[in-house]
Parts: sequence; structure tokens; C-alpha cells
Amino acid sequence: MTDYTEYDFYKATETLNTVLKQKQPTAFDPLWIEHHVEDLYKYLSRYVQTETGAVDWDSVTITLDRRFQKRWYWYRPKKTLAAIAYENKEELDSILIKYQDKLYTLFVPLDEQDEKIRDQIFIRLVRIAQNGNVLAQKQIIEWLTIIITEWIEKLTDIAKWKGYPDDIIKRIQGCIRCYRYTGTFMGYVYRTFQYSARGLCSTYSLNDRVGKGTKTRIEYVIQKDDDID
Repeated sequence: MTDYTEYDFYKATETLNTVLKQKQPTAFDPLWIEHHVEDLYKYLSRYVQTETGAVDWDSVTITLDRRFQKRWYWYRPKKTLAAIAYENKEELDSILIKYQDKLYTLFVPLDEQDEKIRDQIFIRLVRIAQNGNVLAQKQIIEWLTIIITEWIEKLTDIAKWKGYPDDIIKRIQGCIRCYRYTGTFMGYVYRTFQYSARGLCSTYSLNDRVGKGTKTRIEYVIQKDDDID
């Protein structure tokens, strides 16, 4: 057995990838890692932690080959957020303070690295929200609502969500509750809204601009009524 103190993060994830290729489990979880690579498990438990002291499995799994990411299984009790709800501002602040200089990435990521940091921030918040921290859930909903509103205005495959503010919040809550590991969290949110938009009826406001012009729908309605008179 290798002394776990000999690991660094890169070596640890490379080792895990190698063991997974050798063993080819149909599914694996922390207990599987502990059983097959105990020294690696000890390293991750001690040195790869979230702000709340839990093992940061999200940072580990994102480095694995895609085929193994899909086999990752992390058991969580099937409880709703409401059933285990609590408020812990310190827990939330520990994440926000750590990333305070990077919060701009949530809305204006400048490059691929910023997008990765944005995902890290959201995933950290999602995990404590899944544990029941309602303050984290509220913060995620607030920020994602801003982002999704911008998507609605700019992206045609999300545009049908315009006019469904209550449903947007419910869908965000569903994303928080159901996210396990399916790639990036923002990618998961986007696909969720993209696919579900197909079943929505388009809504229109009389204040919407028509085409690329400057006139709004209400101006055409008023003009038509004047013609009738």
C-alpha cells in the first residue's frame, strides 16, 4: 500500500482513473474507493475537502474519464429540502467569502477558466442546499433567475420561458434537488430549460418589439383600431 502522504491531487486522480480502468466497475462510490484504494481514500478524506469539511467528490469526479463520471454513485437520503430545512449563514458565507473575488464569473465569465470557477461556486452552493440549507437555495434561485432571464432574451431555444416566472423558480428548485453529476451544473440547468421549453406555449407582451424594428406590438394594435374608426 502506498503512503497516502505521497499523493498530490493530480497523482490521486490519475491513480483513481487507472484503478477504474483496471477494475471496470459498473458503478462506484466512496466506499468502493475506500475498499479498493484505501491509501487514496485517506488522502482525499484529509486533503481534498469542501468549505464545510466534507470530501470534495465533485472536484474528484470532474477529472475522471467521461465513462466513469457516468458510473459515479453517491447515495443521498431521499428527503426533500423542506423535510430537512435549516438556515446556516456561516455555511453559506464560507463559500461566498472564498470566492468573493470570482463572483463576477457567475454573470460575465471571461474565458473557459472563469466558466469552470462559476461551476465550482454553483456546485458548492447546490451541495449545501441539497443538505437543507435554505439560504443557499434562495441565493441560487436569485442568481439563476437573473441568468435565465438573460437567456430568455437572447436565446431562441429558451425564449418560450418568457412569461412563466413561477415555473422558472420551480424548475430551478428541481435542478437543485436532482443534480447529481451529469457534467457541469450550468450545462445541466441549460439543458433542463432547453428541453422543457419545447412543451411551453409562447407568450407575448404588447410591449415586445416587432422584428428588428423599433415599433412594439401595441403600436400596431392602436394603428389598426384607428384605421377601423
